[in-house]
Amino acid sequence: MDLQDLLEDLAQRLGRGLLLDSTDGRLVGYSKQDAHADPARVASILSRRVAPEIREWQNRYGIARATGIVRLPPNAELGIGARWCVPVRHGGRCLGYLWALADGEALDEVALGTLTGGAGELARVLAGRSGEREVLLRRLLDPDQTGEAARDRLAVLDPLLLRSEVLLCAAVPISRSRERVPALSARELERLGAALPRAFVCFVTPTHVAALLPHGRSGATALDEGLRKAARRPFAIGIGDPVPFEVPAIREAYGQARAAAQVAALDPALPRTLPWSAAGPYRMLFPVAAPGPDPVLAPLEGDRGLLHTLETYLDVGCDVQRTAASLHLHRSTVYYRLDRISAMLGADLHDGLVRSHLHLALKARRLSGCAADSPASNPRSSP
Repeated sequence: MDLQDLLEDLAQRLGRGLLLDSTDGRLVGYSKQDAHADPARVASILSRRVAPEIREWQNRYGIARATGIVRLPPNAELGIGARWCVPVRHGGRCLGYLWALADGEALDEVALGTLTGGAGELARVLAGRSGEREVLLRRLLDPDQTGEAARDRLAVLDPLLLRSEVLLCAAVPISRSRERVPALSARELERLGAALPRAFVCFVTPTHVAALLPHGRSGATALDEGLRKAARRPFAIGIGDPVPFEVPAIREAYGQARAAAQVAALDPALPRTLPWSAAGPYRMLFPVAAPGPDPVLAPLEGDRGLLHTLETYLDVGCDVQRTAASLHLHRSTVYYRLDRISAMLGADLHDGLVRSHLHLALKARRLSGCAADSPASNPRSSP
């Protein structure tokens, strides 16, 4: 019997609706029984997520630490009726929460026992899914395999993967010297394999941890917490660009995530959790970088005058007076242009990494043949 069948059978026996969500608030499943539906239940089903304010309220009742049934009172402000929560645990790990809607009705001892037993059955199904998903993710990311069969099977296990973009994350430990990326010890490998959240698909290797986050970047926080708890040292986490659930795109995002994690571990100027889109000049130094002009310059592509001003400014070491002399402009005009550039790019031109990124992108643009020899060839040159 699969998870949905178990939920439907359990809801039928109890005569009330059931919800199953993951520890990070993702809706895993729900029964069709809706006689006791409340606004919060309806909203969760429609959005496929539990609202953050509802999760915060639920957590006040200690459900994350509970090992048995917890009864939660109604909350009219949040649109929540009274409900029971049973943490779905397997091997000491909480895999999710099973909710039975009450609507003021009590559950007798038999019903409570049925609910607890049902949570145990669901735990075994979820634990089996987790192990299978880990194997499938390894196959999906392995360049020596086609990956299509693994992708299709993962989509069967979690159809939501097909309905939204996914994120690939990679995590590596940070050494004290920040001069290298250390390997994981055998003990750390064992701990990580047991402690990492099962709200998403992940696997552990001697060099890094890989994770698939199907519903947004909030999972990176849970991943970071699990890593710290298990390995007892900080990790750098790289996040690839959001991509559809297709093999080529997923593998490219995985390469981005590993590259971002590596530079975040080595460069203390970067945040520990680093999206590939925020990797600055490193985006152009790895083979995973996309071919063609770097998108960082896209807001300026319609104005070669600003592009030429920026390139000249960076060429002369960000000296405004030398920039003005080279361009035969007044210094106030250069300052005006630089302010426009900063606003259009949403970038701080006083940041060294930002400057390096922009300078590399400008030179790559020239090599790709996108730049003209002179801004005079463009009638839209800035004043």
